Amino acid sequence: MKNKIKDTIKNLDQKTKLIIKNGITFCIILCILSISLLITYIFWFSTPLIFNIGIMLFQISLLFSVEFLICGIVVDSLKKRLI
Repeated sequence: MKNKIKDTIKNLDQKTKLIIKNGITFCIILCILSISLLITYIFWFSTPLIFNIGIMLFQISLLFSVEFLICGIVVDSLKKRLI
């Protein structure tokens, strides 16, 4: 199963790989922003709003990173008519 996933990712189109790479980079930036908000909540401000925003951004960044990967694989397989 792992080898099939690795082969699928390796055989992606260059344009699709670029979109996935940029999307995951965006998600990493969102994740760093959310972690900084959570650290701010721990050390400086104990406002529940900052905590909620930090947790929501963290969840969104993880969700988007998985969606970029899965949707990239699906779009590439649709281009190649594998589905």
